[in-house]
Amino acid sequence: MVKIRLRRIGTKGRPFYRVVVAKSSAGRNGSFVETLGIYDPVSQPKKLEINEERALYWLLQGAQPSETTAYILNKAGVLPRFLEQRPNQKKNYSFLDKTTAAISVAATTDAAE
Repeated sequence: MVKIRLRRIGTKGRPFYRVVVAKSSAGRNGSFVETLGIYDPVSQPKKLEINEERALYWLLQGAQPSETTAYILNKAGVLPRFLEQRPNQKKNYSFLDKTTAAISVAATTDAAE
């Protein structure tokens, strides 16, 4: 199986990541198939560059993004384009629609009582 995930290349205290396509059996910084972009969470504003066409290609080929990478691809606009083409895959990305317990209806009704 092929995964889309982050590969850390930053120094201690200054993380910097590459978004890569790698075999699921490869280590975090091990071998990879292709680099799709970069993610720098430390810089202000956060730097995010993704090759959208290649990311969409790999998603359509069956590559599974990690949860963090799915958030990044969603922010870059790749995941919505993928879900337009494959609407039955939406259930696999339900974690993108999370709401916290404080916002949920049950939490607000319990607090009102």
